[in-house]
Amino acid sequence: MQSTPVFRRAQPAEAAALTQIALAAKQSWGYPAEWMAEWRADLTITPGYIGRSPVCVAEVAGVAAGFLGLVYADQQWHLEHLWVLPAYHGRGLGRALFAEAVRQAGEVRAVELCIKADPNAEPFYLKMGAVRTGLEIYDLLGKIRREVPLLSYRLQ
Repeated sequence: MQSTPVFRRAQPAEAAALTQIALAAKQSWGYPAEWMAEWRADLTITPGYIGRSPVCVAEVAGVAAGFLGLVYADQQWHLEHLWVLPAYHGRGLGRALFAEAVRQAGEVRAVELCIKADPNAEPFYLKMGAVRTGLEIYDLLGKIRREVPLLSYRLQ
């Protein structure tokens, strides 16, 4: 990476900007507009979410270039968001964000991080050391079979 990222806690006022990062990153995989519309709610970051969950922004040369969001649910820690602006893809920022997520999870004594990954992101998480633990299958728009990998990354 050309510039070392600076990690900081997200502020509620950044919710719209973080939503735009998530949407741009997801769209970079070439999904149709109707699919993106279906996922918009899941990719929307709210001020309340930032207030309730550990959300961390990665700044590169003063630009919010990516972020991560952790959630504690069902007695497990989940890496719910890890998004990098397309202009920063391939520069090591995703790897740095993942390492930061692992560090933060370790601080709260998490044993593992659960990850519901976009199929396009699965190779990245596998390269980081996660393993596939299952598959979530659903019908997108009521007609398109979608298989989403469920992964686990062991911290201990």
